[in-house]
Amino acid sequence: MIKEKKPETALEYIKVSAEYLCKNNIKDARLNAELLLCDVLKCGRMDLYLNFDKPLTKDEVNLFRTFLKRRQSHEPIQYITGKAYFFGYEFKVKRGILIPRPETEILVEKVIQDILQTGRKDVSIFEIGSGSGCISISIIAELIKENVHADIVSIDISDEALNLCEENSKRILQGNNSVRFMKTDIFRLENLPGKFDYIVSNPPYISSSDYLKLEPEVRQYEPEEALTDGNDGLSFFRRIFGIVSKDKFKGKVFCEIGFMQKDSICNLLNETGFLDYIFYKDYAGIDRILEVRI
Repeated sequence: MIKEKKPETALEYIKVSAEYLCKNNIKDARLNAELLLCDVLKCGRMDLYLNFDKPLTKDEVNLFRTFLKRRQSHEPIQYITGKAYFFGYEFKVKRGILIPRPETEILVEKVIQDILQTGRKDVSIFEIGSGSGCISISIIAELIKENVHADIVSIDISDEALNLCEENSKRILQGNNSVRFMKTDIFRLENLPGKFDYIVSNPPYISSSDYLKLEPEVRQYEPEEALTDGNDGLSFFRRIFGIVSKDKFKGKVFCEIGFMQKDSICNLLNETGFLDYIFYKDYAGIDRILEVRI
């Protein structure tokens, strides 16, 4: 009987681990294996390809196996590696903090485009739901390149999220302190904490019924309160437009919205008297970003 050869090189470990993940119903198993091994070896995928014949050390093998077991349990790669990439920037993430999504980059893109089209060199923004800080930090970082100054107030109810935002801000913005992260509950907020040109939010817009249908990676690991309002998915939109109406805000509101929410949000906007709005589609052709001119 021929004894099966144990994997030694990077390529051999990728092949074996991809099979392991595939058997455990992990999508894109090969890609997952490569990304995890890249983190273990502290290299990019191109470097990994150029060093497929590199033998792994005992410590590297042990760490890789630990990562694979966590991924096999459907834990998101971003939590395993402790980082997520958004708008070209590396953000630190961890359990309890919503993982940045590619579609949210469109929200950032639309806000930046609108600011640049105005020709203004100084703007103020209020963000509802800080998360990892990816939205506010990316907006500031990109506007700096265009010599535009943005003062941002970003609120969240999670101390853990706000601490992580500060950490990401210091590392990415390197001392630029034009974003202020505050612990505030939008449902207890009577008025906007200042005068702003823009309101930006990626609120918890998943309904309680749709939340139960989410992938295990999302439902079992990401913070429920950052995904769903525990109701019909519209609670935050009602609150945002209620505050905007009461505070007599003059400017623009940009929000990310959920799948099939367009009609419900149109009804909500019409009820509150905001009739000047437009929707933008995501990469899958789904209405994803709402812009309201007030």
